[in-house]
Amino acid sequence: MKRNGNTVLITGGGTGIGLSMAETFLNEGNEVIICGRTQVTLDEAKKRFPKLNTIAADISAQTGREIVAMEIGNRFPKLNVLVNNAGIYSVTDIMHPNYIGTLKTELETNLVAPIALIKELMPILEKQSEATIVNVTSGYVFIPSAQSSAYSASKSALRAITQGLRFNLRKTKIRLVEVVPPAVDTKMNKGKNISLMTSELFAQKVFKGLINGQDEIIVGASKLGKLLSRLAPKLGFNKMNTEEEKQRNSVGVN
Repeated sequence: MKRNGNTVLITGGGTGIGLSMAETFLNEGNEVIICGRTQVTLDEAKKRFPKLNTIAADISAQTGREIVAMEIGNRFPKLNVLVNNAGIYSVTDIMHPNYIGTLKTELETNLVAPIALIKELMPILEKQSEATIVNVTSGYVFIPSAQSSAYSASKSALRAITQGLRFNLRKTKIRLVEVVPPAVDTKMNKGKNISLMTSELFAQKVFKGLINGQDEIIVGASKLGKLLSRLAPKLGFNKMNTEEEKQRNSVGVN
């Protein structure tokens, strides 16, 4: 990906790592559009970074994805970078009565939505001289979380489809990149007594990886997760999940 002159769409771009990535792209001289469900959140982001463009839409729904595709087609026909960052995360017990509902919701939002959005925007991306699609997964693709099994499953499935789509697009002008974050200091990890990477540093590392042409950008502690998943998967799984269980019990989550 070139450093500047790109037209970039970031889903879930109003807060957290999405907003930090938006800031990084802006600072490097790119046109940036952020998409989110809540207009208030988007307006707050634009107050911080007036050059941002915003689209209010819920991409977990087909109607929302159609709104995004229409807006991009009408206002930003030079779109050449799509960052699928939007997602939801929950701590759940598989024996909980509402678990299946949670699983369906997380699969719809974290898996179906980004792939469906790619399909909606593919006609625009195909027109560009070069294009990049970024799918943000999770360190849980290497070591799944027992307390967030629905989230882990959705992100692991996104990784699998990302790899398959990358293979299918290998002879085209479209590059597909997977970004695997560590635990980042965002609302998702609020209250966890663990070392958290700042969202600003995370965004800088992602941008560097994109510029360097990496197809898989594994950041921070997720590198260790990948290594453990290969060398000692049972040890890695037990250690991480034991620590998560302790964290959960310490804050009184049922």
